[in-house]
Amino acid sequence: MKFLHFIFLLAVAAGIGVPAVLGVPMVNTELDRGIAMANVAATPQSVFYAQAEQVYVQVRMLLPRIGGLTRTDHTALEAKVGDLRMALELVPGATEQWGGAMRRRGA
Repeated sequence: MKFLHFIFLLAVAAGIGVPAVLGVPMVNTELDRGIAMANVAATPQSVFYAQAEQVYVQVRMLLPRIGGLTRTDHTALEAKVGDLRMALELVPGATEQWGGAMRRRGA
């Protein structure tokens, strides 16, 4: 799975669209991982929080690069991105940090 993930990231970095058959499972896996890390983060200074936040930023960047997404897949992925954002916001003390940092990043 790591090899496919690497190819996916290379394709995105090269500006090549990634087919949904490859992109959807990869993004879903990353979102699941991000949500799990956000759920175990005790503070915004936690390494888990930082990793979950990084997943959020990466997925927001990668999502538009997935070609051939069905409306259902797109809606499901956007909902999961929202779930990750909510998990990050629910970390104690994160609302102040989350709002300012994400506004600066354009999320």
